[in-house]
Amino acid sequence: MPLLARALVTAGRLRRRRQQHSGAQAREDLVFRYAPRRSFLDVGCMWNVHGKIAFLAEEAGAARVTGIDVTAPTPEFQAEHARRASTVRFVRGDLNEPATIAETGRHDVVWCYGVLYHVPDPMLTLRRLRELTGETLLLTTETLPEVPGLPGACVLYPALDDRGRRDYAAARSGERVAITTPYAAHDVYANWWWGITPSALRGMLEVAGLELMELSGGPFHRTAICRPAHAAK
Repeated sequence: MPLLARALVTAGRLRRRRQQHSGAQAREDLVFRYAPRRSFLDVGCMWNVHGKIAFLAEEAGAARVTGIDVTAPTPEFQAEHARRASTVRFVRGDLNEPATIAETGRHDVVWCYGVLYHVPDPMLTLRRLRELTGETLLLTTETLPEVPGLPGACVLYPALDDRGRRDYAAARSGERVAITTPYAAHDVYANWWWGITPSALRGMLEVAGLELMELSGGPFHRTAICRPAHAAK
């Protein structure tokens, strides 16, 4: 497996260099495409972005905007909220807890960026997202290239030893807890739990009751546009 992992990561890095694009612009385009006149929910709105997408949805003409996160609102969020005289509502809570779902309520459009691979139970998280989604789920997650001959493959990063982590640490720069550093049991959501291949992501969405309309990006970063299916499996 170490040799295969290194080969996949190397191939993926080369493909990514050939696919230079503005991720920030793509995110903004999605918000302006889906937010106008709809209720908009930003899941995981606080860490390192300070409500940026929620404010952007408000600016784009969303009917109402809510942001949720497990962390408290940051000073940057509070300052921008005041500067804009914003009506963005913030709910502090864990997406996976029923109480948070009840307090937040269903929204037409749900934005979830950079969350799925940080949770120990991604199927539970996807089912919670489905509960919150009235029309469209915009889900972006870090991924791995497909593993030849193993459709639906995932890597559980916290289970890797030092050597195994090094194979995946080469995929990108920057610290990633449980990949570039050991698993942090004291801070569950800081960890990178899962390396998810596109085929695994498709299967997870289907089982969670989400119909995939569009999948873009790659090889280490995918955006899925989904809508609730009639029934979860």
